Amino acid sequence: MRRQCLTLCAAVLACTCAAFGQNTRSAVSVNGSDGNACTVPAPCRTFAKAITVTNSGGEIIALDSGGYGPFTIDRAVTVRPVPGAYAGLAPTTTDGITVSAGGTDDVVLRGITINGLGGSNGINYIHARSLSVENTAIDRLTATGIMDLSGANLSVSNTSIIDSYTGIQVGNGGMGYPTVSTTITNCNIDHNSNIAISVYQTGKATITNTVLANNGAGLIVIAQVATLVADVVIESSTISGNGTGIASAAPAGTATTRVSNCTISHNTTGLQNSGGQSSPILSRLNNTLQANGTNGTFDGPFTAD
Repeated sequence: MRRQCLTLCAAVLACTCAAFGQNTRSAVSVNGSDGNACTVPAPCRTFAKAITVTNSGGEIIALDSGGYGPFTIDRAVTVRPVPGAYAGLAPTTTDGITVSAGGTDDVVLRGITINGLGGSNGINYIHARSLSVENTAIDRLTATGIMDLSGANLSVSNTSIIDSYTGIQVGNGGMGYPTVSTTITNCNIDHNSNIAISVYQTGKATITNTVLANNGAGLIVIAQVATLVADVVIESSTISGNGTGIASAAPAGTATTRVSNCTISHNTTGLQNSGGQSSPILSRLNNTLQANGTNGTFDGPFTAD
């Protein structure tokens, strides 16, 4: 009986350690091994392994410069390199980073480089309470730099997305989908063959101090489901050298774009509204709309408090 009790206690202790003995801070290194404990003294080799041994609310740091492979985030975590280090991944057939966490989880990606070598999406944001993408470089994806169809709150700052198909896509859900609220600030979205930023129904975006240049289209705002809304405010940004600067449409639902203190220039077409009153592009009367092949016109003014 005593031996059975000892055995049972050992089993309970092992389970407890497995459940709660993870890292608050995990580490990866080009000299690490996924057989290690993923601590600073004994780092892992990949982000994918480090995630599995990191407590919710913890962080994963790259100790030195190198490639650390695509990965999926399923909990609240911050992923970043130490200052001065390069933390990269080069997806060839898959998404670079997939975020599929819980409804109360906040995820931070800081200082990551995603170089697509045939990969699909740089960051595929499926679910979490929030995702913050900071100081990140994304390029050469066959689909989208950052895809957020239903991921709730998204913040993108000080980030570049270049040479991909689409830079950032927000929304495109149906009835019952959550509203996707996005802020994009101090970003450069350049030379993407399709669209720099697309906001669909169920998407709301505030864009500030951002450059949308040399893309198939700079900003597209579109609603395709009855009663649903796409809504964008863009402020103090430059939209230049695109096929179309700002385009809007609403085959169903409503799409509204409010433009303030922006320069829209040297596009083939400056403004294009294909949906009439259902997809207005409104001006605060402080924009520069000049030197486009066809300037187009704003559909009316709006005022701000």
